Amino acid sequence: MMTVWRLRQGADKRIRSGHPWVFSNELSQSPKGLIPGTPIELQDAKGQFLARGYGNPHSLIAFRALSFNSQEEQPTGFDFLQNKILNAWQVRKAAGFRGSFRLAFGESDYIPGLVLDYYLVRQNGKQAQVFAAQLVTAGMNEALKEAETFFKGLIEKAHKRGLSSFAWQDSAVVIRNDVNIRKLEGLNVEEPKTVKDIEGMDLSDIEILLNAAGDDGLISMSCDLKEGQKTGFFLDQTHNIYLAVNLFKNWAKTQEKRTLRVLDLCCYVGHWSTQITRALRHLGFDVEVSIVDVSKSALAFAKKNAEREGANVIVHEMDVSEGLTQLAASHYDIVIADPPAFIKSKKDIPIGKHAYVKMNTQAFRVVKKNGFVASCSCSGLLEEEEFRDAIRKAALRNHSEIRSVLRGGHAADHPTLMQFPEGFYLKMYVHYV
Repeated sequence: MMTVWRLRQGADKRIRSGHPWVFSNELSQSPKGLIPGTPIELQDAKGQFLARGYGNPHSLIAFRALSFNSQEEQPTGFDFLQNKILNAWQVRKAAGFRGSFRLAFGESDYIPGLVLDYYLVRQNGKQAQVFAAQLVTAGMNEALKEAETFFKGLIEKAHKRGLSSFAWQDSAVVIRNDVNIRKLEGLNVEEPKTVKDIEGMDLSDIEILLNAAGDDGLISMSCDLKEGQKTGFFLDQTHNIYLAVNLFKNWAKTQEKRTLRVLDLCCYVGHWSTQITRALRHLGFDVEVSIVDVSKSALAFAKKNAEREGANVIVHEMDVSEGLTQLAASHYDIVIADPPAFIKSKKDIPIGKHAYVKMNTQAFRVVKKNGFVASCSCSGLLEEEEFRDAIRKAALRNHSEIRSVLRGGHAADHPTLMQFPEGFYLKMYVHYV
């Protein structure tokens, strides 16, 4: 019989609105003594059903809802979770994703605790698929502890439904439980683990395929899916790259044919600069890309990726917080400022906002007149108004006339829920100088 928790009187408003979280101080009894990840039925103070999910007595977020349907009796079971993922997969297909994409985005896909990226990969002329999963809560960690069995069943169902053309033998599964957020759930941070490999493929240096910005094809990006940052690749800005590249293409058509200079700050494996290079090269421009990152291995991938699309690449191995003053002023046609999250907790907000001001000040300093600066943030704790204020301060230190010409956000593979504002974190603005 499933463990039942009840809420205090009046504490059910948020969960009734569809928000998936309940905090420990909203429970009518102490959750202590429960095994983290135990399936829970949540009831209101009068004993009426509210939701089913899982609990964790060691977390401030004591309960996370998987289902608001009383008919769903096993929401942590394989069938239920696999069907949730398949539904999310269908959404991505309907939105036009044909290559690599985020397949499950936690609460926003009604699967709290699971971040799952899907990669279409290619090596030695052979294509395959890779699933890279982060299990960031005790509940999901417990539910998917038999990960190989779970993903084998998922892949078989996806194949039958026509969502994937690959069978189990052409699939790999990597568990990326190397994220510090697990500590909030009382979980250990673990080394990346490959639970299913593909014979003859090296996931530590492999090409992924994803929708190309500005045309209907697929673009190839080399990366490390075994131990690279996050799940090996940063998929979250893909939609914003598409938007910006189309803007840059329209602008480029008004320019005389010459070498266009792109500066990619915190480039990682060069997703922004590689997509921009492809689009501008198709229009007949030569492209010079300057890539900046603190990671030597990331820069090696970024150089390979941009050169594959025809760029002349200049490498700057440096910390953006210290080294950008070395770059020439008014030198670049397009500057990308897409750093990792500067803000990890509320106490970091003032310092983090200052870091965004500092980085974007340099971005606006080095951009040419009649050029573009794309400013991005993936810090969920930084309100969009505060981010705009940081860009304003940075821009006005360098230029008297700037125009915000594009605003980005979340794509269909990073969906959001109106009832779950915590899921909104991506911000992107392009300014024309």
